[in-house]
Amino acid sequence: MKLIDKINLRKIIFNLYKRDLTGLVGNPDYKLNDEQKQELIALGQTDDAKTLFEGINNFFEKNINNDPIELSLMLTLVLQRYNYFYKTEVEWKEYCKNFENIQDKDPGEFFLTYIADFFDGQIDLYTNSYEEILEEFVIEKWNEKFAKDINNLVKNINSSQNFQDKLLNCEKMVLFLQDTKNIYSSLESVGVENEKQQFLAHTNELKIIFQSLNHLVNEVLKQIIAV
Repeated sequence: MKLIDKINLRKIIFNLYKRDLTGLVGNPDYKLNDEQKQELIALGQTDDAKTLFEGINNFFEKNINNDPIELSLMLTLVLQRYNYFYKTEVEWKEYCKNFENIQDKDPGEFFLTYIADFFDGQIDLYTNSYEEILEEFVIEKWNEKFAKDINNLVKNINSSQNFQDKLLNCEKMVLFLQDTKNIYSSLESVGVENEKQQFLAHTNELKIIFQSLNHLVNEVLKQIIAV
């Protein structure tokens, strides 16, 4: 069996979209009208991750400046999430070319043998990119303690001894980045506002990517067990 036949990443992505869709159309705070809801629902009927992302991007561009602000914030999150999913499916197809004849193993061993390296490489890529962001903005000039905390989290990811350890350190990074009150208070009244907003945008994107990656890992494990 081929790996790409055993692990249907596209199916996982669209199942996750259905969950996200429920939260979008069912939340009264977003004040979506019937036409907007139907447009989002229709996107879930396609079977192509690129088409899904482009549809979300089109919806985002039409509605990003609309009230309420909660909708704009959520659409930003959803767009970044499905941009990551789209790129990941493309990368997954290429990765699977290395596994045209896989062997049956117990779920944990199967994941570590055939799949862990894929997500391990993704974590390295996004962590290294974010490390460059930290260096570019020289965040030590804003708040030394905040800079030390976030650099230690990056260091822990990079020095992880195995995939499970690396994934756990990614989750710790997400928990730190979810504490927006701490982040904003740490950067309050320091530096150039425009630079801080750019840094925060990159930081929020990393949080969304690591959250989404964790969701994919969990759903892949479920698919392994179910097959």
